[in-house]
Amino acid sequence: MRSLATLLLLATGSAVLAQSSGCQPSYSFGTDTVLFTTPYTYAQVMSITGSYKNLTWSGNPDDTVTLDGVRFTPSTSSSSPLSTPFSPLTPPHPNLPSTPQPDNTVNTTRTYSNSGALVIERITLYSKPSNGPYIEIHTLAPLTIPAANLSFYSDYDYTSVTPVCDGKASAFNLTIPFCATNASLAESVLHGIHLADVQTVGVFLGGQNFTSCEALGGGANATATKTGTGVGPTMTIVTANEAGRGAAVMGIMLGVMVMAMMVL
Repeated sequence: MRSLATLLLLATGSAVLAQSSGCQPSYSFGTDTVLFTTPYTYAQVMSITGSYKNLTWSGNPDDTVTLDGVRFTPSTSSSSPLSTPFSPLTPPHPNLPSTPQPDNTVNTTRTYSNSGALVIERITLYSKPSNGPYIEIHTLAPLTIPAANLSFYSDYDYTSVTPVCDGKASAFNLTIPFCATNASLAESVLHGIHLADVQTVGVFLGGQNFTSCEALGGGANATATKTGTGVGPTMTIVTANEAGRGAAVMGIMLGVMVMAMMVL
């Protein structure tokens, strides 16, 4: 019997292949993965990230996120799930239903604003066992970041949190294949956002940086690797200092690119 991790790896590969062949005209395919380890337990991390509605750690507190305010679904008119952009099935925000929808439930849509963009995401897979791993996959409806003159969308935005170092630390994997009007810029934007998100979780829990499993008394799986781009769930340990340097560099690059686009 195949493990959940193996099945998710196969599903992620299939999602990447489907999306890479199904981008709309003027959109091109890209993918990005952030791997990051924080020196806090799975239970501690879940206390921050365990609610689909509460995105305080990502810049959007609970009262700024609406569940099922807008529902989008991929077109089924083609063999590729993203050959046609998502289409609205209910009136757009702020015409929201008065009855809140369940948190952490498959098919629930969350709506919020971030960096001038209206973000609409729908859960397609959600698993949060008490001992891990946490797995959440959602679709991302087309959005535009005005300041960057950038639009992108995805039908497979994957997040996992896995206990490592004998349970004394937690490894994040945030993987997203996407279609974008500027794939390289979208990759930088998404990588910067996701990296900042997982770093913020650590800040909320005390601000300690992960260095090694040995330092936590949690075994020898302490090889540090840099954040990278990939297509599937893996469990790689990344030091916070390395990730912080990467985020700073990407932030500078994004600022330069946005300024150049505004001048043009």
